[in-house]
Amino acid sequence: MTSKEEAGLFDTMTTAASEENEVDDIRSRQEKEEKLILTAWQSMSSALRQHSLCKDFRTPGPAQSFLAKQRQATQARRALSPWLQPR
Repeated sequence: MTSKEEAGLFDTMTTAASEENEVDDIRSRQEKEEKLILTAWQSMSSALRQHSLCKDFRTPGPAQSFLAKQRQATQARRALSPWLQPR
């Protein structure tokens, strides 16, 4: 094998290793993003559930529209997250 062939083989191997590292990095980043999304979803779900449980013990009021319920959910999320506070 000539040195030129050896160099080509080495380049092929390093390129393949580089691509594998890149794929691993992308996969790792996607897994982290998925974990963050799941954690945020669970946290929001838990907070909304606790918020709605507190309301269940109050005296029943008039029926609310879908929009009114959405506004309450948004207000509950904002109360729990300082970065969602209106400025």
